[in-house]
Amino acid sequence: MNNCQFTPHYIASYCDNELRKGLKGVSEAETDARLEAIIRLFCCLHGRDVFIKAYTKFLSSRLLNKTYLSKDAEELMLQKLKVECGHNTVNKLSQMFTDMNLSKDLMDEFKKKYNNGIINGVEFNTEVLTNGHWPEQGTVACTLPPEMKFCTSKFEEFYKHKYQNRNLTWLFHHGTVELQPTFTSKKYIFVTNCYQAVILCLFNKYSSLTYTDIKEYSAIPEAELNNSLVYLCNPK
Repeated sequence: MNNCQFTPHYIASYCDNELRKGLKGVSEAETDARLEAIIRLFCCLHGRDVFIKAYTKFLSSRLLNKTYLSKDAEELMLQKLKVECGHNTVNKLSQMFTDMNLSKDLMDEFKKKYNNGIINGVEFNTEVLTNGHWPEQGTVACTLPPEMKFCTSKFEEFYKHKYQNRNLTWLFHHGTVELQPTFTSKKYIFVTNCYQAVILCLFNKYSSLTYTDIKEYSAIPEAELNNSLVYLCNPK
């Protein structure tokens, strides 16, 4: 098993699949047995740190995208890892759960103050995470349309009033936006990432744009811009 350098990542990926959908409808006893089987494989690994790094990344995705099946199963897996790795290794993973709970309370407070989180007709929601508790993220800036910028500004105003010595860094590449077009007789909802929403909102102001125009007005880096545009084009 240890002759293959990818084994730690494969086991972490399998574990992610179990915690997202594999354990659906499975009893507590069976859940415990299946997670214990993963831990037995983990105990044989030479590259435990590689597994933990991959597991952390998968866990962050499950938490942020709300794709985990059961919080109990997640906590059970953390307990099992803690037995094998010790408190220090698993502490950062536990902090991610704490962050999500604190973020929910903070968002509830914001929604009470700002019309249930609806700002100028835009329903806004965000997660506030502690830098250092989550996998390292590079920040990729872009120029938000006024509707989205107004939402982030209002939240920053609220946050700085509550925590004067803390700064927010926006990770727009993790965001999801729901847009409703007004030019169709039938009602549609477009579910896009933040960059695609920025691109589409440019067409509220312009009837046609070149690639260079979009790049200039959105300030999205070229790699991210290309990835976002290709899904808005005809796949052929």
